[in-house]
Amino acid sequence: MAAFLIFILFLLSCEPSRLEIIEVFDNDAPKEAYMVSPEGEKEAYYSWYRNGIKAEEMSFKNGVPEGSYRKWSTTGFVMESGGYKDSLREGKWTFFSKEKIPYMQGFYKNGLKHGKWLLFDENGKIMGEQFYRNDSAAGTWKKLYNNVLVEENSCHAANPIGYFRSFSNEGKALLYQECRNGKFDGVFMSYYPGGSLFKVGHFENGLRNGLWVEYFASGKLRKVEHWIASMRNGEWALYDETGYQLDRTEFIDGTGSFEDTSWQNNRIHGEVRKKLGNGEYYRIETYESGVKTTTADYPEGSTRPLVLGFWENGKKEGAWRSWYRSGILKDSLNFRDGELAGEQFHYDSTGRLYKKEKVMGKNTVVEMVK
Repeated sequence: MAAFLIFILFLLSCEPSRLEIIEVFDNDAPKEAYMVSPEGEKEAYYSWYRNGIKAEEMSFKNGVPEGSYRKWSTTGFVMESGGYKDSLREGKWTFFSKEKIPYMQGFYKNGLKHGKWLLFDENGKIMGEQFYRNDSAAGTWKKLYNNVLVEENSCHAANPIGYFRSFSNEGKALLYQECRNGKFDGVFMSYYPGGSLFKVGHFENGLRNGLWVEYFASGKLRKVEHWIASMRNGEWALYDETGYQLDRTEFIDGTGSFEDTSWQNNRIHGEVRKKLGNGEYYRIETYESGVKTTTADYPEGSTRPLVLGFWENGKKEGAWRSWYRSGILKDSLNFRDGELAGEQFHYDSTGRLYKKEKVMGKNTVVEMVK
């Protein structure tokens, strides 16, 4: 505080302008102040953190921000550096994540991002470039990983025609998508990590349309899909690598069954089966018009579940039970809105209750049962 007062006296002795403190902290340290000319015009704005470190410094002219601007962190390094013109951000601005290490740098025009912006990694190396036109994304954006291009994106609303491409860290193609005015429109292709084609299809105005084909890494046909405006419609078929047809169905307006999954009006409806643990277990989930209602896990070859629970609005709700392989109850849990709530019971492999819990919000009461 004493050093700050000496600084003020020095300013007053050298300059006709005066420092006008407009707000202080509860320890009487200055929080905000203006440098005011003898004529009463604001020349600069300053602010400080409670620990006395300067937070902001902004030049003024004719009563509005004009000229240089800097913002510091609570530890004292510059976080932002740029300038204003007629109270709007103008020219080059740099943003820092740590001492002299920028994470973003670019240009403003009339307060809006305009032109080329660069992104940097934690070591200060360029990891991306972006382009703006009056604060809207424009041109082709790029992302880099260790100087390797991993993403190109010109799918912006401002671009009549564009594309999105992604690559592995080794530079191999992973995905290619054409678009118009920021919406997926045109060819879609995705690839296996090794570089071979995985899936090819077509979008129209953001919706899947027409024939979509999926391949094995060997290049052999795996799946055929037909879409109309992102609605499953027409023949769907699944093959193994020998060309043997494993499944086939004809979807009508999004309704049909394929790969152990039933669809109604293009929403999952009924049971969905999945293999778990290299086929040692399988899971059956039930849906109603796209909303999951139950989950049950079974050992392979058994109809007696190891886990059974219920869902509501995408979250666990109500009773969830689990059993030992012997069929003895292991846990009896209760959920509300996705969180444990109410009484929870835990049993050992003989069926003896050994722990009882009562969950009440953030509080849990545990009772060990002898």
